[in-house]
Amino acid sequence: MSTLLAGALQAGCGQAREEGEPTTRGERSAPSPEATHAPGRDFQAAPLARSGAAVTSGGGKYFAVWGDIRQGGIYGTRVAQDGTVLDPEGLRINVGTSTGFDPAVAFDGTHFFVVWETGEGIEGIRVRTNGTVQGKVFSIIRSGETFGPVRIACSRQVCLVTFTVVGTDESVIHFKRVSPEGVVLPTPDETVSQGFAYAFDGAVTWSSTTKQFLVVWSDARGDTPDENDIHGNRVGESGVILDGTGFPISRSPGLQVTPDVVWTGRRFQVVWADLAGPDANLRGTLVRSDGTVETPGGFDVCVAPGHQRDPRLAHHRSKSLIVWDDTREGSHQIWGTRLGEDGGVWDPGGFRVSGDDTAQAFGPEVTFAGTRFFAIHGAGETAKPGVPHFVLGTRVGHDADIKDTPALPLTLEQRPDTSRRQ
Repeated sequence: MSTLLAGALQAGCGQAREEGEPTTRGERSAPSPEATHAPGRDFQAAPLARSGAAVTSGGGKYFAVWGDIRQGGIYGTRVAQDGTVLDPEGLRINVGTSTGFDPAVAFDGTHFFVVWETGEGIEGIRVRTNGTVQGKVFSIIRSGETFGPVRIACSRQVCLVTFTVVGTDESVIHFKRVSPEGVVLPTPDETVSQGFAYAFDGAVTWSSTTKQFLVVWSDARGDTPDENDIHGNRVGESGVILDGTGFPISRSPGLQVTPDVVWTGRRFQVVWADLAGPDANLRGTLVRSDGTVETPGGFDVCVAPGHQRDPRLAHHRSKSLIVWDDTREGSHQIWGTRLGEDGGVWDPGGFRVSGDDTAQAFGPEVTFAGTRFFAIHGAGETAKPGVPHFVLGTRVGHDADIKDTPALPLTLEQRPDTSRRQ
């Protein structure tokens, strides 16, 4: 088993100002009895994860899920706002007969909804905020033509699950609606992208203000697959598709991939990886509630040596936190920046989120609850897919202060019995 190493690397990005107050970006809080939440004497960190992780918040807690090497393949844990891991042995979420991988999760105001791939379709289940898995696993779609990433966003009335359907001459972004009871609802048209094109990398968010979802994806629109742009489409709670086969969000040259999207209360913020140059960089834009792109040319989020990929973002008040996989230091590590409501990048060079806990950090996700963001990621000796690894979590303050050094291990196992040793 790999050993988690204490300590963390300071980002050293200099000074920034947030709403008139000085702050040191990426500065790591000194460990203290209240700030350090080690697994304790009964549990130790363990490389139990085998596929992607996801995180959301609800009921005053964070909730992280991941693909796991144990039976059912989908496990998770709740994390208190003070960093306490509430389910150290992990909650078995997929209680069905299939083996799931690459889960996604959202909160509908009452339950966590967890969805995952099986290789033969997509399944899901509800989890109460007390950690109880409610009811049976339900099938969202059964098909050998569905591929991830599977994503989910929820209103109080319905959850929208998005994924890719691959055919002979096309791949399209598809969705299913799920009721609060876990019932898949019929919808006449469930394809948001153009047919006979190559669409992939879907993501979705919910606007509680305008009562609509925005789905975003990478789309070739009949061009070669290495010239994909970012497109979007709004969907109402009833399943009505509002923008035909979608509208362009970014038409930058080259390959634009892995978009993510969040609603701020005033507009949508969209970020993605730009593969047009020799290094992958991050770009972003703003989209109004009516689908109008406020910044058609987009803006740079992070342009640094190495590759910046797989951006994810969460919002609170006047800012979002974007986290991503970054190789500027040679290995895969997680970096972040804050994005203002108007699209201003507060930390242009970014700051280091992951520490020196393991050799590689990858697959970031982020959410917000209480007063802090919570970023999670995979960690291990290698970033190769399918290799068992840890899942770690780090709380990040509004001032970009890293609260957990070392990071919180979320994949845990009981320690061997040492009571008889002298």
